[in-house]
Amino acid sequence: MPVDITKDLYIKFQSEVGQEQVMGAPPGRTERREAKELRSAVGWTMSRAMAAADSSFGLCEHAGLGVLSAEDCSNYVLHRQEVGILSPQACRKRQIEFASGRAAARFALHGIGVENHLPILRGPKGEPHWPEGIVGSITHCYPWSVAVAIRYANILATGVDLETTDRMTGADISELVCGSAELDWVRAGNAQERLTMIFSSKEAVYKAFFPFCHQYIDFKDVELTWLPDQACFQGKFVVPFGPSLCKGQVFSVHCHLCAEFVFSCVIHQFR
Repeated sequence: MPVDITKDLYIKFQSEVGQEQVMGAPPGRTERREAKELRSAVGWTMSRAMAAADSSFGLCEHAGLGVLSAEDCSNYVLHRQEVGILSPQACRKRQIEFASGRAAARFALHGIGVENHLPILRGPKGEPHWPEGIVGSITHCYPWSVAVAIRYANILATGVDLETTDRMTGADISELVCGSAELDWVRAGNAQERLTMIFSSKEAVYKAFFPFCHQYIDFKDVELTWLPDQACFQGKFVVPFGPSLCKGQVFSVHCHLCAEFVFSCVIHQFR
């Protein structure tokens, strides 16, 4: 694997996520330092995840990334069929999240030269339906939305998730989310940050692999082990989810803490 692929991908992503004007939106008014840091963290994490997958596919040319705030895409117009996805009772915040998510998805597709203006609809479990030949994922954490789109839909699983550590305040969900070894790791450090990392990583796992197994993947169906030297989790399925996702199947989840945000990414190549 060429050692510079991570830098190549990072440069590509930084170029993409710094050009919100492509969407026809005014420059974002969100606090600039937070925006720069978050976009940098997302771009670097995605770059590392893709470089670790398999550089032989030339992912640098076949992956697109969109990182947008609600203000970045305030002028974005949804496709009329996308408008129909949301319930008429959806709150304003939910409407904004959905629109910015679809805008980020369009931006990611633009990054790989796909100017398809068909609607990005969703399946029964909320998963986005991408254009043929594309695999991707969308995540929302107000006011931010992140989307990734990659070619090679049949051999790559892709899932991203963005969370805030504030979500872990209040009711303790650690025993719902974590197995015993994961609980030990959470409690051995900053529990709020580490629980957010576990939660976000398992959300990314679900988004990545659901399109291949079409089964609900519970938090405890996956076991995560933090690898400090690689700055990522090693994931393992503890129950089978079909022939391509057998019990014991391992994969990586790249996870990055940036201020109060945690971004997680799964890019897994099926052998």
